[in-house]
Amino acid sequence: AVTSTFMGAAVQAKAVRKAQASKQLAVRAEVYPEPGTYPGGDGETIIPFTDEKNAEREIIHGRFAMLGVTGAWAAENGTGIPWFEAGALCTPDDCTAIADKFPGAIAPLAPEGSGYPSFWAVIGIEIVTMGLAEAYRTGLTDPAFDELTVGDANPGGRFDPLNLAESGDLDELKLKELKHCRLAMFAWLGCISQAVWTKEGPIANWSAHVADPVHVNSMKYA
Repeated sequence: AVTSTFMGAAVQAKAVRKAQASKQLAVRAEVYPEPGTYPGGDGETIIPFTDEKNAEREIIHGRFAMLGVTGAWAAENGTGIPWFEAGALCTPDDCTAIADKFPGAIAPLAPEGSGYPSFWAVIGIEIVTMGLAEAYRTGLTDPAFDELTVGDANPGGRFDPLNLAESGDLDELKLKELKHCRLAMFAWLGCISQAVWTKEGPIANWSAHVADPVHVNSMKYA
């Protein structure tokens, strides 16, 4: 059984028994700690785990959070534009403002005066790619790949190009991903909160705080 590394020695035995019992549940939650548990909680849940789909939902939300936090960090570092203002650069009237915002680009995304990038092209690509991914995941459409199975958040095969499933303990890797997912969801909540509170991006907030931690902190905006 795989137990969480953040649990203390006093609860290890109970965690092992709980993990073994959980294997009998008809869910894809063979990753531990179980959904709803928290560090130091002795296996107790904040919200009762009653829906077997919650395990899949948590990992998917966590993956989106990891992408979102990485995107917010990279975009503001690279362009100086905070994540909550990026949408203003691509509107139905004009989406060309993003063509030259990427540092290090040899050429803009599209020739000047071409009208591209197009807002409607961006929307169309997102609808098709995200729509197909969700249709495959939920079973609305027959999967295009043999590895895809409805409800399986870890399909493997061509979706594991680095062959991580064979490089180590798969259960341990799932646990590490779950921990990163939960951390990223908290981080994204922090990004949203600071955007509402300070009206600045996370990089700008962090840089200002590091430069003058005594005067630039949460009390400044209280």
